[in-house]
Amino acid sequence: MFGLGPVEIVVIGAIAVMLYGKRLPEVGKSVGQGIGELRKQMASLSREMDLAGHIDGSAAKRTSRRIGAGDEGPQAAGPRFDPPAPAEETAPS
Repeated sequence: MFGLGPVEIVVIGAIAVMLYGKRLPEVGKSVGQGIGELRKQMASLSREMDLAGHIDGSAAKRTSRRIGAGDEGPQAAGPRFDPPAPAEETAPS
């Protein structure tokens, strides 16, 4: 669990009891609710980002179809590799 060993967990638990005492169950409940809410918000944000990417992707497909009737769409421009020209060999003098 988070790379913590049993000794570290016991130390963290002891510190929590010293700090919060009798309120520890309430604090644990509120922390759990906060983590649950954070997970819900992250899932919602992830769904919105996926939806936005899907909408943007389909718009790009429509745009590439309009470029030319027989074209395959825009080609990605990248660096070209041209091998070096063979060196001419000269006879030793």
